[in-house]
Amino acid sequence: MGFEELKAEKLAEAISVAEEFASKLKRKGVVGIVFLGGIARGYFDKFSDIDIIIFKEKKAELGMRREDEIEFKGFKIDYEITNYEDKLKSEWDIVERWAFSKAKVFYDPQGKIKALIDMKVRLKEEERRWMIIEGMTQSEWYCNYCSESWIYRNDVLSAHRSINLALEYLMKALFGLNNQLLPSEKWLMYLVQRLKWLPRGFNEKLKEILLIREFSIKELQRRRNALNYLWKQMLPRAEKEVGMKFDEFKRLV
Repeated sequence: MGFEELKAEKLAEAISVAEEFASKLKRKGVVGIVFLGGIARGYFDKFSDIDIIIFKEKKAELGMRREDEIEFKGFKIDYEITNYEDKLKSEWDIVERWAFSKAKVFYDPQGKIKALIDMKVRLKEEERRWMIIEGMTQSEWYCNYCSESWIYRNDVLSAHRSINLALEYLMKALFGLNNQLLPSEKWLMYLVQRLKWLPRGFNEKLKEILLIREFSIKELQRRRNALNYLWKQMLPRAEKEVGMKFDEFKRLV
């Protein structure tokens, strides 16, 4: 989703180096090896690193530091060794799940790593519904009620920050409406613009919301209007996806 627009200037070379480094780790006790980041998503530029996760049996000793950053053939490799059994039992947070949702499995002789990733990263329907419910409810509250309360308290800075928080929740709802895991903060703004379904004029209104010419009530209202314009388009779709009205959303949050 969206990564094809990024530069792949060193992708082929980076993949080759990653495979050469990872091939040396195919040994007894290693359950699988996975590439994350740019080489898994199909881009690589001068700001990219090679990210590698090595899954090992809990009792296995590989004779390496558990995690490290090294230089190898002109590339920076960031690797981590983790216990397969621990990852199988643990709950993965949303950031980890999103990272592994774009993983490239390099070594998986028993198919355990693919099965692990498929099991852990899937966005459950109840999670998706909650992203929509919480996102729509909190974005409306921060945009209108919370920002207005800070104007009443004579704190225009906090009022403007309320719009920033409203935008965060609005984007969360959008990822839920598109049945997508919420990306890490680093990628959130980039990927939200490239979702399959977006309200009309989303990219233009997004710029309006982000722009602050001055910390004034007039600017606050302009930003608020832009966010509400998007929110109102999202509401019918959100209510249909969740199967309840917005007033019911508010009783759950």
